[in-house]
Amino acid sequence: MIEINKKEDILIPFNKIGDPDWKINTQKIIESIADNFGDDLKQPVSNEEIQALEIKLGTTLPESLTLFYQTFGIADIGEQLQDFNEVDYIKDIWAGAPQYGPDFTDQDKEILPYLISFSDYLGNGNMFCFHSETKEIYYYDHDGTPYLTKMFDTVDDYLKGCLIFAQNDFSDSREIDEWTEEIVIDLFGEKTVKKWQY
Repeated sequence: MIEINKKEDILIPFNKIGDPDWKINTQKIIESIADNFGDDLKQPVSNEEIQALEIKLGTTLPESLTLFYQTFGIADIGEQLQDFNEVDYIKDIWAGAPQYGPDFTDQDKEILPYLISFSDYLGNGNMFCFHSETKEIYYYDHDGTPYLTKMFDTVDDYLKGCLIFAQNDFSDSREIDEWTEEIVIDLFGEKTVKKWQY
C-alpha cells in the first residue's frame, strides 16, 4: 500500500504509457486501490478481445489504452473503465429513443459521430470518450451545454490524472485532496480539473 504523509509521496505514474517505469508505478497504484477496497486485481485483456472490439467499432483503440488493457485489464483506476460490451459510439445510446437523449448543440454534433465511450465517470451518467480518428479524449457531461468537451490530447493524460486522484483514498490526511488537485492542475490546467471534478 502506498503511504502518503506529504505531497512528495504522491506518485505520478508516468509521463506517457510505455515510459521505462510506467508499469511498476502504475502497478503500485492499482494494487493499492484494490487493497484499499478489498478487491481482486483484474486480468489482462487478450489481443483477441481487443481485436474483436476494434472490429465491432470499425476503428482502433488508442495505442496507449490497448497497452494499458493488455497489462492491467479493465482495472479500477478510481473511475470506472467500461467492460468491452459497453464500449461503443455514444451517438448510439439514444438512437432508438432520441427524445430521451440530450439536445446536442451544433458544436456537439460536429464531433458526436466520432466519440466512443470507454469510462463512466463515477456512474453518474457522465462519460469519457475517445475520438475514433484523432484518439483525443472528450468528456460527455449530461449537466450542461455544450455536452461534449475536449479534455486531453491523449488517453495517457486521462489515465494519469485518474491514478493521481485515486491516491486521495490512501491517507487520512485532510491535505491530500488539495495535494492531488494541485498536482493535476499543474499537469493539465485549472479549467480542465474544474470541468472534471466539479
